[in-house]
Amino acid sequence: MSNNNVYVGKVIAVSKQRAKVKIEQRPGEQRPKMLDCWNACEAKRGTRVIVGKQSLDEKKAQMIVYGIPVLTAVAGAAFGRALAHFFSAPVWQVVVLSTLVWLALGLVYARNFKKSVRTKVEQWTITGYFSNGEIYDAKGKKVEV
Repeated sequence: MSNNNVYVGKVIAVSKQRAKVKIEQRPGEQRPKMLDCWNACEAKRGTRVIVGKQSLDEKKAQMIVYGIPVLTAVAGAAFGRALAHFFSAPVWQVVVLSTLVWLALGLVYARNFKKSVRTKVEQWTITGYFSNGEIYDAKGKKVEV
C-alpha cells in the first residue's frame, strides 16, 4: 500500500503519544525505513499500521489542549461528589481534592498532546490498523465482507 505517501509498517516503539514505525518495503524501493509518528490510534508495539501525512487544524488543537483539563476537572468534581459519603471529611474537601487530582491528570495529558501534535504543518500520523483485508469482530471472529 503506497498511495501518495501512505505506507504500511510495524510499530517498534511507543512513547506517550509518539510511535516509531518501521516501514515495510520491497528490495530497491525508495521509502523511508523508519518514521516517528503521532500515535493517534494508540497502537501498541508489534501492531501493523497504516501511516500517512496529516495536519491538525489549529482551532481543533486549541480546543483539545484547553478542553481536556476543563472536562477532567468537571469529571473530578463529579467523582469527588460521588465518593464524598465514604469519607468522614466534609464533602467540599473531598470534591476539591478530587477535582485537583483529575485536573492534574488532564493538564499532563494536554501537555503531552501539545508536545506530540504539530499544527499548521503535515506530520506523519498512524491513521489506522492494517489487516491484509481481513476484518475481525470484537470476539475475534473473522467477518465476511
